Amino acid sequence: MFLLLLVLTASEPVHSQRVQGQENNGSCVCEVNSNLWAFPAVKYEAVSLLLQSCGDAVRKLQTQTVTTNAELPKLKVMLEDVTTRLQKFQYLKSSGQYNSLHLRQLSQELQELQQLVSATHLDRPGAETHKIGKELLKLQEDVERMYKDNIFNLESVRERLRFLSNRAQTCRTIPDDFRSSCSQRIMKNISSPLITKLNPFSKSYISGAWGRDTSLSDVGTYWVQPLVSSHKHGNTMRLYKNYEDFMSGRDYRDESVAPSHSHSNAIQGPGTVLYDRVVYFQCYNTPELCSFDLQTKQTKRLKIPDAGINNKFPYCYYTCRDWTDVDLAADHQGIWVIYATEGNHGNLVLSRVDRETFNITHTWKTRLFKRSITNAFMACGVLYATRFVDTYREEVFYAFDTNTGSEDNTLELPLEKVSAGVANLHYNPNDRKLYMYNDGYLLAYQAFF
Repeated sequence: MFLLLLVLTASEPVHSQRVQGQENNGSCVCEVNSNLWAFPAVKYEAVSLLLQSCGDAVRKLQTQTVTTNAELPKLKVMLEDVTTRLQKFQYLKSSGQYNSLHLRQLSQELQELQQLVSATHLDRPGAETHKIGKELLKLQEDVERMYKDNIFNLESVRERLRFLSNRAQTCRTIPDDFRSSCSQRIMKNISSPLITKLNPFSKSYISGAWGRDTSLSDVGTYWVQPLVSSHKHGNTMRLYKNYEDFMSGRDYRDESVAPSHSHSNAIQGPGTVLYDRVVYFQCYNTPELCSFDLQTKQTKRLKIPDAGINNKFPYCYYTCRDWTDVDLAADHQGIWVIYATEGNHGNLVLSRVDRETFNITHTWKTRLFKRSITNAFMACGVLYATRFVDTYREEVFYAFDTNTGSEDNTLELPLEKVSAGVANLHYNPNDRKLYMYNDGYLLAYQAFF
């Protein structure tokens, strides 16, 4: 008698085997393949390897977690530092180039420029003013089209407006003897320091200004003006009658431009210049230009429109020189103010001040970010900018010509120094020398055109 026996294996997945049996003495006898019940050694080894791999991964993750927990405080401090440094540039997000300008504001700027161009054309009619007028009309048409189409790139329009405004400023009346005072417009070379002298007060006075009176009528008055109170303020100017007295440190007199260094008429920052016995400087804690007459002891004030102050737009490059937001320069015909505004995205703005009326007569806007340079100066109507090379070298790399409105950032004029920081740098057309206040040292160079 044959019987069928169904045998189930114990391994996973479940397998079944059908075998045929035979009765023998009351028992069922059959042959069964026992290989199906063999222990799955291969699978066991695979699972063991997988478990070992998972264990290694978990241990590595634990190590990474411990390392990350140790680095988190450092990353937090770094993030806080970056956040603090970026706070000075928040205006770029709120009201700078990353925000669209209001069309109404743009139209107002266009209208003001049209009035300026019209007045300039009446005063000095010529092909250039006529050309600017035509380009301005074309720009006005483009702005009106923006209103209708609601498709525009306001930043490109603003750049066109800046360029036209600079050309219009250049066309305006500037005295002929100013333009003819320089045979060559662009500086070609700068000598090694002709004067290297520690300031007469102390090496600790690392910020300030010095130079020679810019006036042609002056016989050669030299002056030094140090800053106190965290190298921010000053109210005293030391005067020497001539070069010999300055070099020997004798026969000087100290003049006070204000009762104290914290007075409202005191000096802020190292941007001081002297012209015809009148001291020009940034007024204490305000976006204003002060002039102090050394003879009459009278102070005048002039507001600098929209100028950033109190370390909003200082000279920087790698390390910022505090309180250099407003810088000044002088020539035979005017005082120049070098600063930056939010409206020009922190780029350099140059204004010319008439000494007789003490009013701003011309303003040019550049595309050079003020925090990317170490200092700037004026020579023959050209704005120059410097950058840091190393502790003992600067480089004049940029020029903006107010006569043409053109910018050149390909200059490579070396400028030696004795220390890293440059507090003040300005040009004197009388002797064609550059005067630098270099971390307490007084340096002078010959400029070549």
